[in-house]
Amino acid sequence: MDRSRSKLLNYTVISVLLILAGPALLSGVGSRLGAMFAGLFFRDQGLNDDSYARTLVLELMLENAMLREAAVKTRLYREMLGYVRLPETRAVVARVLYRTEGLVGGGFVVDRGERDGVVPGSVCIASGGLVGIVDRVNEASCTVLPITMPGVLVSAVCGESGAMGLVSSGVDGAMEMSHVDLAVSPRVGEQVLTSRFGGVYPDGIVIGFVSGIEAGAPGLDLVLQIEPAVDFRRLGEVLVLVPGDDAE
Repeated sequence: MDRSRSKLLNYTVISVLLILAGPALLSGVGSRLGAMFAGLFFRDQGLNDDSYARTLVLELMLENAMLREAAVKTRLYREMLGYVRLPETRAVVARVLYRTEGLVGGGFVVDRGERDGVVPGSVCIASGGLVGIVDRVNEASCTVLPITMPGVLVSAVCGESGAMGLVSSGVDGAMEMSHVDLAVSPRVGEQVLTSRFGGVYPDGIVIGFVSGIEAGAPGLDLVLQIEPAVDFRRLGEVLVLVPGDDAE
């Protein structure tokens, strides 16, 4: 009988405790289980958000790099277009496809041709200065003969002294300006520019710089050694000057 009363008392106490503390216990357990499930589901979501954010950052970095490259090219083209002063000409951007011979003395092919308005005799320039002249033209490409190729002559003038002559290159690629009048006094380092008197090139395109001076024919003229302004080993993009709308 005493044992029955003891069990009844225990059951009563436990029931009272459950009634009083049950909601708090269930709330604590529920919170713990909710935290566990939140960790299971939202942890992956956080990782996905991190991955998405990293992807956005990479895309923005790539876009920024492309914008910087476009800005550099724009500045480059503006420099090149600074040489285009004749209203009857326009410039088309061309990419060098391949070279026909050596790195310096050989010609090279660019990806502009008849459909772009290129004609034989079109002048080719780069950001540094004069590159050469177009020889053969196909529908979608053309061959440019650089000024470092033997046989290509350029009428030129020194920017400071006014010395005039013909610029040409030897078989070794060395460039010189011949038939310079003894009456003028050119100096090493001054700029050599194209002259309109040859009838081929526009005025004022940079050819190079005087790197040396020596006597030509005894008592007749001077010969100037010329350092080209363009690095022909690293040509990637050029401008080809073609007849404009006013010339057609």
